[in-house]
Amino acid sequence: MKTAIVGASGALGRAVFERLSVEDAQQAFVLTSRFPEQLVWAKGSKRVEVRKLDLEDPMHAAAVLRDCDRVVFCPILTLSGPTARSLRQLDCHAHLVLFSSNNVGIDFESDVYAALRAEEDRVLGMGGGKLSAVRPCMIYGDIADGNVGRLIGLARKLRILPMMGSGAARQQPVHYDDLARLVARLFEDQTAEQLAIAAGGPDVLSMTQMYRTVQSIVPGPVFIITIPGSLLRLLITFFGTLMNLSNAQVRRSETDRLPTWPLLPSWTPIVSFDQGVRRIVEKR
Repeated sequence: MKTAIVGASGALGRAVFERLSVEDAQQAFVLTSRFPEQLVWAKGSKRVEVRKLDLEDPMHAAAVLRDCDRVVFCPILTLSGPTARSLRQLDCHAHLVLFSSNNVGIDFESDVYAALRAEEDRVLGMGGGKLSAVRPCMIYGDIADGNVGRLIGLARKLRILPMMGSGAARQQPVHYDDLARLVARLFEDQTAEQLAIAAGGPDVLSMTQMYRTVQSIVPGPVFIITIPGSLLRLLITFFGTLMNLSNAQVRRSETDRLPTWPLLPSWTPIVSFDQGVRRIVEKR
């Protein structure tokens, strides 16, 4: 069995590799990256082969992966989908796991999410082998994750956490480690040819609760500043744009972002938000 992890140099890719290597001590891995020198931590293992792969060239990327039995695409679906489709064109029947975004089922104004929806439809319409499309809620687990990691960075550097809206909107953040466990479960349990599932963490939290958790864990004083959505929309109306924010983004800040596809019944997330934030802070 040969498993490829596309985007293995990222935090999610490494978490998936570490989980799958524990699940099966005999499994062989192909770890790919646009910059394979970033995978120096994986070199030297007899079970690991490092390959250079660029998703911007889907057919060439598919040729790099063609000999693999299972492929996990860590980059977002709009990048990975064309390569997945090219694999099927090359008559590769590997079990594929791809990641979309839960916002696809919530935000119908953004061109970004419209493109993701279209790619979901294309990959879920493919035959030729098992495929799992996953819509994660807010992904986090590293200081560079752009979500919770970004909040922790702001809290450390500026001692301020700016929060759009009332803070009542609910979110279900999911840690990289839980997503890695989900991938392992999909490979182990999936019987259907096509599977569309969501992934959320164990805690359903309001944005205020999330911000207060970060505030309580980051050492030193941290202040939460609430910026009403009505004020932001008014400023955008007058100035056209505000810190690259759109009215759609402001509206989304007041919208619950809970799972929009069913969860996998055999998988239960275990990393609480409190634990996940502490792990990031302690990595410093």
